[in-house]
Amino acid sequence: MNDFGERISEYKRKDGSNLRFFACCLFIFLWLTAFIGANRTFFYYIEVDGSSMRDTLYSGDVLLAEKNASFSYGSVVIIDNVKQAEKNGRPVYDEDGNPVYECLIKRVIGMGGDVIVIENGSVSRNGVPLEEPYAKGNTFVSNSPARKEYRIPEGEVFFLGDNREDSKDSRAEEFGTCKEEDIVGVVPDWAMSPFMKWFSGARAAVSEWLTGLFG
Repeated sequence: MNDFGERISEYKRKDGSNLRFFACCLFIFLWLTAFIGANRTFFYYIEVDGSSMRDTLYSGDVLLAEKNASFSYGSVVIIDNVKQAEKNGRPVYDEDGNPVYECLIKRVIGMGGDVIVIENGSVSRNGVPLEEPYAKGNTFVSNSPARKEYRIPEGEVFFLGDNREDSKDSRAEEFGTCKEEDIVGVVPDWAMSPFMKWFSGARAAVSEWLTGLFG
């Protein structure tokens, strides 16, 4: 009799453990589902390819970008490169409708109504020289110190890479300015810290795995 009672108690303990395990699994599943949904709704991850943003960003850095976020002077932004690709005769989509162009990651220097002047390796906006601690090298147009003036149309953005001597940006005719609506993401300052670059890389890898797992 005692042995029978002990077995009943043991089964109850097992049933309780199973319920707790099931509850934990359900909680984790719901949390991961919410995580993936929030990630897709408000953020996405990009991987830097190239040297145009050195020494702020390096090729291989993984960054979190905010969707539909506001931007201002000095913001690091993601630019949809469709129009520039079309302008240069590059394919935009493959036969399956997948994009084959690359987005640009640059810094906002001027906006609609501004007058940007590049001269002797420096940049000014509306007559005021810019302090640019993030800029690497001199800012020239076609490797010349000669003065170049840009009047930015309303609703458009003038952008430069931080690596001024190795960046294709608004100084080049094939790019020029972009429309404000072509900016599809903003990289917050905190997302560019060494820790957040590492964390974003790890989180993006986990998110990609979970997306493949749950669809």
